[in-house]
Amino acid sequence: MTDTPDGTGRGALRIGIVDLFSPSPESWARYMFASSVEAAADRLGVAADITAYGADMTRPTADCGIDWDELPSLDGLIVTGGEPRYRAVEAEPALAVVDRILTDTADRVTSTVYSCQSAHAALHLLHGLSRNRLPHKRQGVFGHRVHARGPLTAGLSDTVLVPHSRWNTMPAQELRRVGVRLVLEAEDGAWSLATGDDGLRHVFSQGHPEYLRETLLSEYRRDLRRYAAGEADHVPDLPQGYLTADAQDVFLAFAEKLREQRDPELLKSFPDRAAAEGIDDGWLADSRAFFANWLRALDDSRERSADPRVDMALARRRTGL
Repeated sequence: MTDTPDGTGRGALRIGIVDLFSPSPESWARYMFASSVEAAADRLGVAADITAYGADMTRPTADCGIDWDELPSLDGLIVTGGEPRYRAVEAEPALAVVDRILTDTADRVTSTVYSCQSAHAALHLLHGLSRNRLPHKRQGVFGHRVHARGPLTAGLSDTVLVPHSRWNTMPAQELRRVGVRLVLEAEDGAWSLATGDDGLRHVFSQGHPEYLRETLLSEYRRDLRRYAAGEADHVPDLPQGYLTADAQDVFLAFAEKLREQRDPELLKSFPDRAAAEGIDDGWLADSRAFFANWLRALDDSRERSADPRVDMALARRRTGL
């Protein structure tokens, strides 16, 4: 067994990332999550062995690129979102993959984080909830109140900043109705993080704590490109709570020029310098803390499982002694 940096002798935490965006090893989604986990492991001084599985949604679930035999042996699992194709989540190809993940990892993997579309899929499968289309894309960095304290929110302030980038939602009142715990919720009722009863086994994230400093900017530029190419009807709104006032003025002027001319060539003059200097990245500290808390919870769970006193207590409980 390889020693961890803290000298405990416990092996590395085994973390899996199921990538529903792309089967490509160069997928940006898996890179962001892997980077977040690696940074958290370094921060805690624990070892983490990360394995990514790129799911090919054009293939049958059993042969889509996921090592189904390996998944149940992991300590923790992250399931990324994917590009929505249909209005109803139950029509998404990813639903079958999430369904099998729920079945194969039940009572085996300590914690699974379901992100964005996969969170909606898991909530639909577990609780029968439906996904609703928002009138406007929720994009930017938003403050959320901590409604449920637990291992994932340890050390966080009462207000936590989380990036969002989505067209769909599951209403907070519906999650409450079926007994899902809302952990982070904004003043307008939009939630970012929720969990099952135990606060760890099933983690549902509508937000994107894995986003890097310039991810929202890259997505905004992508949406501008889609508008210029005639693939979208309207110029995208600026991400909220993400740019300084000066940077917002620069981008609003650029967006208005693109709206008037609708010329893809204009994107060659995208104001990169203003972007680099104008990002307010205050959410990054909260994101780092979240991933560190998740890894710490996995490590603590593994330590408890290795304690023979825990095994004896469980045995007594099961036999009624």
